[in-house]
Amino acid sequence: MTIHQFYQAPLHWQQFEEFAVQLLAEVYDVPTAQPYGRPGQTQHGVDVYGRSRKHGLIAMQCKRLSGLDANNQPLPGGPISRKFIFDEAKAIEAFPHAISIWILVTTARRDTRVQGYAEELNERWAKKGIDRTATVWSWDDCVSHLNSYPELRKRYYRDVIQVNSVGDLDQMVLETISMAFNRTAFELPLHIETPNEFLQALQDTQRALRTGALLDRKSGHVIRKSIGGWRQIHHPEWRSALGKIDRNLRMLRTRLEHGLKDGTIRRTNNYLDFTNMRQLQDLEELRERCVRDLTDVLMDAELPAI
Repeated sequence: MTIHQFYQAPLHWQQFEEFAVQLLAEVYDVPTAQPYGRPGQTQHGVDVYGRSRKHGLIAMQCKRLSGLDANNQPLPGGPISRKFIFDEAKAIEAFPHAISIWILVTTARRDTRVQGYAEELNERWAKKGIDRTATVWSWDDCVSHLNSYPELRKRYYRDVIQVNSVGDLDQMVLETISMAFNRTAFELPLHIETPNEFLQALQDTQRALRTGALLDRKSGHVIRKSIGGWRQIHHPEWRSALGKIDRNLRMLRTRLEHGLKDGTIRRTNNYLDFTNMRQLQDLEELRERCVRDLTDVLMDAELPAI
């Protein structure tokens, strides 16, 4: 029996479209697979296309959908509706070349409801005498293809398939946490920090520490996700040290929020203004302690210090 690996979907639509190009090239042996047009141009329901010797012209519509469940996995079917399927199918009628296979490839999980819409569309085309087949590749189908095509898997999930031990997993978590701390919130003096951005940076860093999800500061999108946060670290000393960092970050946030609330820390010209210099020193020391403790863990793991 072969055990297959599950892979997380690409985080950005551009990555997903590039992945779809290679997916079409591998699965249908279409070396000429390529994106169709560019953003802003009329694409007639086609994002990726290529010509197969056996099947003719194959077109793909790529939909990276953001609906996630409590475990941060794509929801079955996502927001794909019957109207969506039929509207996109109508759009491809204006495509300037005859399409033999139209594939909706999506990050949503497999759903019988959505599969039923595709079959209904095929029946409608057959009644009209249209020689075309519609199919839906859910993320489950994409994962099956990844497990079937080693070169595709190596190209996009090299880091995942190189995980061979708990030590590799620990390193992935530590690298994500290190990236989260590599920001100005842990470099600039506190008295020149902007309150809202500093609090948000602390929240984002603590999220990465606890869940392994690192967000882009501007867009709020996940830009890196390891397999869990500090509690999934197997090395007991590193796990203990990271737990201490988590508590100190929480303490730093709490003291800062209380100071802003009781007026001992004020917002002056969008900067933090401390009336009590001892309070400023304590918060600076607490922040620096988090950085020092993380640096010790990274060095022990033979990873670059922040």
